[in-house]
Amino acid sequence: MTFAEHPQVEEFTAFIEELADAARDFLTERHEGSRFETKEDQSPVTEFDRGVETKLRELIRARFPEHGIIGEEFPPEDPDAEFVWIMDPIDGTKPFVAGIPVFTTLIALCLRGRPVIGVIDASVSRDRWLGVEGRATTLNGREVRTSGRRELDGATLSWSQPDKVLEKHRGGLEALNERVAWRVFGAASYGFGRMAAGAIDVCGYSGSIGAYDVCALVPIIEGAGGRITDGFGEPITTRTPEACLAAATPELLAEALRVLNREDAAA
Repeated sequence: MTFAEHPQVEEFTAFIEELADAARDFLTERHEGSRFETKEDQSPVTEFDRGVETKLRELIRARFPEHGIIGEEFPPEDPDAEFVWIMDPIDGTKPFVAGIPVFTTLIALCLRGRPVIGVIDASVSRDRWLGVEGRATTLNGREVRTSGRRELDGATLSWSQPDKVLEKHRGGLEALNERVAWRVFGAASYGFGRMAAGAIDVCGYSGSIGAYDVCALVPIIEGAGGRITDGFGEPITTRTPEACLAAATPELLAEALRVLNREDAAA
């Protein structure tokens, strides 16, 4: 049974859109010159990251006090609960601070560790991707599909944080770059949304990421016909992944994983 058949699917889907609306309201205006602090992992954080996450946590606790919450900016609450909400209030804080409008809010609902509903909300462009396990992904209410590409040669690639690529993936990323037709960098989750809409064929993160960076992407990518795993082909769950790779089809993902992990070279 997919989550689309769960008795509360409509309730949860409506609520995740309420959460996305609240985040968008908070981030509607561009905040030029936002002050930021540098966290221990050297990533920036602003008052808006914390403000959005605080608001979303309040809404979740008021509606579903028995559910767990995992977010980027504050400690987890009951992370082993049956249902856990996972959020990244601003995915792309560096672009946000710089005034480059590709940042998004990511929200996911996980059932026993498995992402079953996900939202990518881009407050500036007003684009919203919604994925529910067992249903077609929508962009602003319209169903979307990936490109359907099955071969890496001639594909397009979006890669986030190439400066933080895992050492074990450094050579593989260079090989991916050589195989594809062209590449873009720094699009973060917006790039994954564009992949779900058919504009990009392969997307990846390899470096310092958390479950809050990727859980929302799972129902969105897979509901559009794509496939997404961690950087080694394992399922994305509420566990912290080392990396993430997604592609327009299962066949393309399998090939991209082989190249990223240098399995072709080893053979």
